[in-house]
Amino acid sequence: MANKIDEIRTNASKSDFLQVTATPYSLYLQPDNLDGDNMVFLPKKPAFTEILPEYENYRGGDYYFLESENEESPAFCLYEELPDEEVELLKAKKKLGRADRRSFKIEDVFNAKEFKMLRRAIMNFIVGGCARRIQQEKLGIKKEDYAFLLHTDIARITHSWQEEIVTRLSSELIEISQKNEKLLTEMVQESYNDLIRSINLARSFYEMSDLPVPTLDEVISAVKDALAREMLLVQKVNSDEDVKFLLDDSGQLRLRTPLNIFIGGQILDRGITIKNMIGFYYGRNPKRFQQDTVLQHSRMYGARTKEDLGVTRFYTTRNIYEIMRRIHEFDSALRTAFLKGEHDNGVYFIRKDDSNKLVPCSPNKIMRSNIITLKPYKRLLPIGFQTDYKTKIKKDIEDIDTKIDSLKQDRDFKNPFLINLGVANEIIDLISKTLLFDNKNWDPKSHKACLEHLSINTKNTEQSGKVWLLIRKDRNNSRIREESNRYFDAPDTSHIEGKIAREYAIDVPILMLFRQNGLEEQGWKGHPFWWPVITAPENTHTSIFADKN
Repeated sequence: MANKIDEIRTNASKSDFLQVTATPYSLYLQPDNLDGDNMVFLPKKPAFTEILPEYENYRGGDYYFLESENEESPAFCLYEELPDEEVELLKAKKKLGRADRRSFKIEDVFNAKEFKMLRRAIMNFIVGGCARRIQQEKLGIKKEDYAFLLHTDIARITHSWQEEIVTRLSSELIEISQKNEKLLTEMVQESYNDLIRSINLARSFYEMSDLPVPTLDEVISAVKDALAREMLLVQKVNSDEDVKFLLDDSGQLRLRTPLNIFIGGQILDRGITIKNMIGFYYGRNPKRFQQDTVLQHSRMYGARTKEDLGVTRFYTTRNIYEIMRRIHEFDSALRTAFLKGEHDNGVYFIRKDDSNKLVPCSPNKIMRSNIITLKPYKRLLPIGFQTDYKTKIKKDIEDIDTKIDSLKQDRDFKNPFLINLGVANEIIDLISKTLLFDNKNWDPKSHKACLEHLSINTKNTEQSGKVWLLIRKDRNNSRIREESNRYFDAPDTSHIEGKIAREYAIDVPILMLFRQNGLEEQGWKGHPFWWPVITAPENTHTSIFADKN
C-alpha cells in the first residue's frame, strides 16, 4: 500500500499526503543512512505531526503498566500470569506430541491441572459480568452484555481446538450448576474473592461510593441463572464471513448474549472494536516482537468505563507482559517527545557492542532486540529473582559489604554521595553473581551500559563519569506480594527514596543499594543480599537502548 501511494505521488505534478497512524514515530525513525560518529539520529520525517487527544475513557499502556503499580488502583489487580505450558497446550492438536495426547483428554478438561488458569479466567469473566449486571440492575440502568477474548495463535485449526476446549468447559459448568450446587458455590466464591477486592478499589479510587457492591449470594444466584439460561456463548471468529456476520451497525462485534467469549486470530488483531471487554487471554508469542504489530494486538487497549475496571482482567505470560511493558515505555517516551517538540532534536539510539563500547544503534535494530527506554527518572532494577544458596554467595556478600563500607569514610550513609562510575559497575558485577532468575530478565551488562551512558553524556562536566550512591540496610521486603501473588518490585519507596532520587539525580544517575535480610518467611533463602536500583536523572534525553550485542 505504501509503495502504491508513493507511486501516485511520484507521477503527480503536485500532491499533498495526509496520513493517520497509530505509530507516527516509525516515520521519524526511518533512516536513509546513519552517521556512525554521531549518537543522535535525525531521520527523514513528515512536514508536521499532530497528536490526537486521548478519549476520556481510554485505557492504554499507562493503565496496564504504570497505574498497575499503584496498590490503591483497581489496575493493581489487572494482570494475572499464565504458565507457558498452558498457552502451548492451547495450540493446535496437530502441534501436540503423542505424550501430550496421552496425558490430556478433552473430557478431562474441567479437572486438568494444565488448564487451571483458563478455567479461572472464564470463571472470573462469568462472575465479573454477572456482578456488573447486578450493579446496573440496582442502579436502575440498562444491563450491559460483556465480552472475553481468547487470542493465542493465528492458525484456524488452533481456534477449532480452543473452541472445543472452551465449549466443553461451558457445558461442564452448566451441568455443575444443575447437579452440584456445593462445587458451583466454591468456584463462584473463589472468583468473587478475587474480584471483590478490585471492585472495592475501583469504588474508592474513582470515588464511586454510590456504586453497589454485590453480595456473594446475589452473585451465586446470578451465575446459576446465567448458566441455566445459556447466557454464555462461545464464538469462533477467523474468517471475513464470520466477521461480517458478527458485526453490528456500529462496526463492533455484536454481543448476542450477556456473556460472550470470542476465539480467533489475525481478524481480531486490528480494526475491530469489542465493546465491554472485561477479559483478555493473550498468548501470541512470535520469535520476533514487532512494536506496531504488538500494539495492534493489544485489544485490551480502548474505552473502558470506571465501573467495568473493577472486574477487568488481563491474562498473559510473564515474558509477553514484560515485552509489552518495554514497548509501552518506548511508545510513551516517543509520544512525550512529540508533544514537547523534542523529536526535532533527534532521538538517541544506543547499544552495547562486542568490544564493550557504546555505539549508535540503527532504528531497525529495535525490531530484533530487547529494548530499554531511558527517560527522566526511569527506574532500572532486577525483578522476579531468587538468591543463590547461602554457601555460594556468602563470600560475594562479604565482598560487597567490604566494598561499600570502604566508601563510607566520614559519611553516615544518610544522604547520597558521588562515586566513580567504575566503582558503581564493580558493585553491580558483584551483586549479579548472587542473584538467580527463572527467566533471564535482568542483564547487568545492559544496566551498566545505561549507567555509563547517563553518567558520561551529561552536560554537567563536573559530574561526568560520576554516579550518586544511596545506601540503605536492614530491609525486609518480601519476594512475593501476598495480596496479588506478583513479584515485589519496589525496594525503593516512592515517598522516601523516590523523593531523594528526584532531589539528587539531576544531571547524573543515582544507584540505590538496599541490603535485604533475606528471611525465609519472606520467600528468600535465609541469607542477606543486596538489591540495586538505578534511577535516570532529570536531565535525561529520550534514549532507546538495545540490550543485545
